[in-house]
Amino acid sequence: MKNNKRGISLIVLIVTIIVIIILAAVVILTLSKNNPVESARKARFMEDVRSFQDELALSVSKDYVTKKENRNDKFNATEFDKIKEYIPSFTKDYKDKFTIQEDELVYSKDNVTENEKKWLDELGIVTKATVPNEWKEFIASVTDDGVPVPKGFTYVEGTKETGTVIKDEKGNEFVWIPVDNINDYKKDTSFPGTVPENDDSLPTGITDEESDVAKYGGFYIGRYEAGTSDETYGGNKVEIPVSKKGAVVWILIDYSNAKRSAEQMISNSYVQTGLLTGKAWDTTCHWIEDYVETIVDDSSLTDSRFYGNYSNSDGSAKVEGSGTKQTAGYSDAWKTKNIYDLAGNVWEWTNEIYSSSHIFRGGSYNYSAKSSPVSDRNNGNGSYSNYDVGFRVRLYIKTN
Repeated sequence: MKNNKRGISLIVLIVTIIVIIILAAVVILTLSKNNPVESARKARFMEDVRSFQDELALSVSKDYVTKKENRNDKFNATEFDKIKEYIPSFTKDYKDKFTIQEDELVYSKDNVTENEKKWLDELGIVTKATVPNEWKEFIASVTDDGVPVPKGFTYVEGTKETGTVIKDEKGNEFVWIPVDNINDYKKDTSFPGTVPENDDSLPTGITDEESDVAKYGGFYIGRYEAGTSDETYGGNKVEIPVSKKGAVVWILIDYSNAKRSAEQMISNSYVQTGLLTGKAWDTTCHWIEDYVETIVDDSSLTDSRFYGNYSNSDGSAKVEGSGTKQTAGYSDAWKTKNIYDLAGNVWEWTNEIYSSSHIFRGGSYNYSAKSSPVSDRNNGNGSYSNYDVGFRVRLYIKTN
């Protein structure tokens, strides 16, 4: 019996030693740069990602062949099922790690490991800011500097500082106006011209013009003055306007028809358009002010002749065609922080009210830039329309 007990103890000791050796080997391999387990995981991960890239590139190529010069929109996808349309081999193991933005596979830095980040760097895969959970219902993506891109829109160019530009599926472009403090989203009644007494109603479904500003940290306005499909001037009617470079600027429209047309431009589950409000116009003016003051010493929000289309445009703004109405986005000299023709070209209706009249802003091609600068307010009665009065839209991102 004693001999048997000694035998069992020896066996246990040998097994214990073997287990310790195995565990030590595992620890050493885990800490080693040549860890075969991690090397195998890296190889599989990189092989998968390369396959995803190849399949996405093939989908993009097919789309180009099909649409050719009419391919206006790049692939964007955040949901698993949509990503799988472009990348058939995509699996749910990667659904929180990757999205497709502007035809490219990008990764979420918050959902990959440190090693995966290193491997993705080797592959040249870039990261993009992730959409906060409280934004996901209405926002498709976020730019690197935190600007929200609503669902149905894609990023075009610019930064939060220079003017982030997005576009919808029809090519309408909008520029982001950042508002870091909601208290800065307000009217400036010290600006020249008529002092507003009230505001007209907001678009249907928009009960508070500050909600989206407070939630998302800013708002979008049309990059261009509202354009019309009419080859002449649009006229006093209701139809769907555009915000596109080269469009015929819509004039000869009264306030009521401008309001209805602006609200019909885009209306869906994520966004709603409408006329600019006084708060939106004045906040935009103050946002471009730092750029305006760098043009020349005399350039300011109350003297727009150096960056707008007026009868007395001056300096770089005095281009061929200044002093006459031009198409949307006619000259880069009339652009401030990626917004065209906020100053001059045509007056633009806002929802501000003075007595029984409505207010239009920004001056026009046949006015002096000093008497009617970008900050100016003028007014006309409900049936007023003219060859130098149009409008621009504001884009509301829904909040609930």
